[in-house]
Amino acid sequence: MIRLEDAPLFKGLAPETAAAISGIFITSRIQAGEVVFSQGKQGNALVVVLEGIFELVRDGEDGQEIHLADVEPGRVLGLTSLVDPGPRTATLKALDDGELAILDRDTFMKLWDAQGDAAAQLHFQLAVIAIGELRSAYRKLMETVADPLQVPAALHDRIYQAGLYR
Repeated sequence: MIRLEDAPLFKGLAPETAAAISGIFITSRIQAGEVVFSQGKQGNALVVVLEGIFELVRDGEDGQEIHLADVEPGRVLGLTSLVDPGPRTATLKALDDGELAILDRDTFMKLWDAQGDAAAQLHFQLAVIAIGELRSAYRKLMETVADPLQVPAALHDRIYQAGLYR
């Protein structure tokens, strides 16, 4: 189990800022097999895994679930839901008993009124995490696409020079 303040979301924040922000999260115990959120359902909260292993899956065209990732403590999910609520793109379910820290959109918006500087710092950390996730997804996409298509080395070099591989 990790403390919320030790999650990557709080990396770089002053300890007092991390403590203030972590105080607005709600923790929730989750039982093995429980679905935290479902693909296609409205999202309105960010989730930080504190304890346990969770599985991120997506519905396949044949009705079977497609395993996307095992989610371990420290991982942040649902970043988009804080800014642009909409349907979830995957389902998160517990593989074993665990604990989550949850920040819903309404509480996040109230943070701006109560602690503008802390909210701005949290927003920056969310952007850093989102960019890291995008880069990771892009690398995976390029690995998947590049090999079967035999993308020339020169194209790989141009992609790297553009700063998209990191």
